[in-house]
Amino acid sequence: MAKADVLEYYDQTVSSPSGSFYIPAVLRVPELLQVVKRRRVKHSLSRKNILYRDGFTCQYCSSVDNLTIDHVIPTARGGKWEWENLVTACSRCNSRKGQKTVEQANMKLLKVPKAPKEFDILAVPLTKAAFRTLKRSQGLPEEWLQYLARPSP
Repeated sequence: MAKADVLEYYDQTVSSPSGSFYIPAVLRVPELLQVVKRRRVKHSLSRKNILYRDGFTCQYCSSVDNLTIDHVIPTARGGKWEWENLVTACSRCNSRKGQKTVEQANMKLLKVPKAPKEFDILAVPLTKAAFRTLKRSQGLPEEWLQYLARPSP
């Protein structure tokens, strides 16, 4: 269907009623840069989905420990339980901010909280960890080696 270019073939063939074909080993897919997963989150505002939206990272200091949910505008000042007013915060930053606004606490958000789109898209790149897993489980096919970047020493 001309969606990928075959750069290498395995030595094995597969047969079909219309003929015998070599099995592609390395494909170049110009339009696809990485694997994409979709997760429906729009209509389910929850603690879990706030953490997920914020990448399980404190939106004030980037910590990943002791995470809580913080109201940007505190409930005592009229803040509501909604996407645009909730962020992930570590317990230290949440305590420091207390019942103050971000400005009053002299703190800064890493990014402005907003509702996710109907489908929040996660990009899953083929990382070094993924390559290590491939090596451990089955080994990398020899045909792939010339196309992979060498690990830096």
